[in-house]
Amino acid sequence: GYSLIGGKCFVICSILFTLLFLTVYYRGDDMMENIGNNNSPILESAIEKDMDSADPWVKSTKRIKKIRALCGDLCDTTKKITPGDFMGSVTAKVDCKKLFQSPDLYQPGDMPPPAWEMFPQELQEMYTYGGRIEYNNLFVDNANIGAQRTEAEVYTKERVEHFINGWLAGNPKDSYPNGSNIVAAAADYVDVAGKTILVLGTQDPWLEAVLLHKKAKKVVTLEYGYFISEYPGYSFMQPKEFRERYLNNTLDKFDAVFTYSSLEHSGSGRYGDALNPWGDIMAVAEAWCVSKKDALLAIGVPTLVSHGRDLHMFNAHKFYGPLTYPFMMTNWKFVWPSRDEDRGGRYTAAEALDAIYQPVFVFEKINGGLWGKV
Repeated sequence: GYSLIGGKCFVICSILFTLLFLTVYYRGDDMMENIGNNNSPILESAIEKDMDSADPWVKSTKRIKKIRALCGDLCDTTKKITPGDFMGSVTAKVDCKKLFQSPDLYQPGDMPPPAWEMFPQELQEMYTYGGRIEYNNLFVDNANIGAQRTEAEVYTKERVEHFINGWLAGNPKDSYPNGSNIVAAAADYVDVAGKTILVLGTQDPWLEAVLLHKKAKKVVTLEYGYFISEYPGYSFMQPKEFRERYLNNTLDKFDAVFTYSSLEHSGSGRYGDALNPWGDIMAVAEAWCVSKKDALLAIGVPTLVSHGRDLHMFNAHKFYGPLTYPFMMTNWKFVWPSRDEDRGGRYTAAEALDAIYQPVFVFEKINGGLWGKV
C-alpha cells in the first residue's frame, strides 16, 4: 500500500527535480547567449585548444579562409579581365597596411609539402579558380632549401663576382636557356642604372648579377630561405623583416621589381611555405605597395599566354595563361616586349610546356582608385 513516508519522499523528490530542471534551463539560456555572443572564456579556450590540436588540413583550411577574408577584392578571381593588346589586365582594391600586418601570411607550413590528391575538394576549387584552371600532378619537395633552411648560405663578394664574370664571358651561371640575356634586355628597357631594385625570390643570384653589372644602385632580394650577401649594394631580406620595415617606414621605396622563376611556386607548399591559393597574387600586390608610383615590374614565369592555356602542375609550378597571368599581375599593365617572338610565340604549345624557357614581361604600375598609398 501507499505509505506516508513514501508519499513524502515522492513529493520532495519531485520538487527537487523541478528545481534542478529550472536551474539547468535558465543557465542553459545564459550559456547559449554567451556562445552566440562569442564571449564565453570557456568556449574561446576550447576553440583555441581545438585549433592547436587540429590536424594540419583543418589548420591550413582555417588559415586560408582567413586569408581570403583579408584579401577581399584582390583575391576575387571572378572579376572581369579588361582586354589588352597581348594580355588583359585586372584592378582591385588593396589595403597595404592590412596586408603587411596580417599574422596569417608568411607562416611556415603546417605539414610537409602535400601532393594534390591529399587536398580537400574545397581547397582544390580555390587553387583552380573554381575549376577553370587545368591541373596535373608533378610533385616536388624542396622544403629543405626554402622556409626550413636553418643555416645561412653566404654569398661573398668573390662569389657574386663569379656570377657577373660568367655572364660577361658568355658563360652565365643561370640554369635557363638565354635567361641572363633575356633579363638583361628587360633591364635595359627598365633602365636600372642608379635605381633601387627589389628582387622577388632567388636561389643563385644570376639575375642580381645582371642588375649589378647594369649599375643598379641597390638590389634587395626578398627570399624565404636564409641567405647573406657580402657584395656591396646587394642584400637579402626575409619576409618577417620585410614586413616589419614596411610597417615602421624604414623600407626603401623601389624604382623597379624583378623576379624570375619564383612566383609560380608561391603558396604551393613546395618550399615549406604555408599553403595559399593566392600566394602569387598577394606577392605581386606587396610589390605594388612598396614600389614608387612610376615603377616597372619585370617577371619571368612559365607561360602559355600565346597558346591560350592555363595549367597548374601541382606542386612544381604553374603555367600562366590568359586567365591566371592578369590575375597574378593585378594592378599592373603589360607594356613589353612588343614582338610576338619575344613573348613566347616562337614556341609551339608542346615546346612551351618545357618550363625551363620563361620569357620576361614588363608591366607598368596602375595607381588609380586603390586604398594603398603609393
